[in-house]
Amino acid sequence: MKNSHLFGWGCFGALLPELLRFFKLVDAGQPLPNLNWPLYAALFSLFVLAAGPFTVAWKPESAFKAVWVGASFPTLVATLIQIAPTMPHS
Repeated sequence: MKNSHLFGWGCFGALLPELLRFFKLVDAGQPLPNLNWPLYAALFSLFVLAAGPFTVAWKPESAFKAVWVGASFPTLVATLIQIAPTMPHS
């Protein structure tokens, strides 16, 4: 797949968990959270755009895997940070 396609699918995957969360709230008849919506939208946009390059770097073989990488972005990054190798001592 082209990098531009991987980027798009990764961004789409990063959107899905949040869309699902809001859909569940609305479907259950609950009000949407009381957020600072402009700030939330700005930070969420940065998050989604960060998932795109991460997906390209992961090099998934299919669109489905690219969506999975985008949706798993927060978990994958947290895991990579926790198990980051230490620098060798000279």
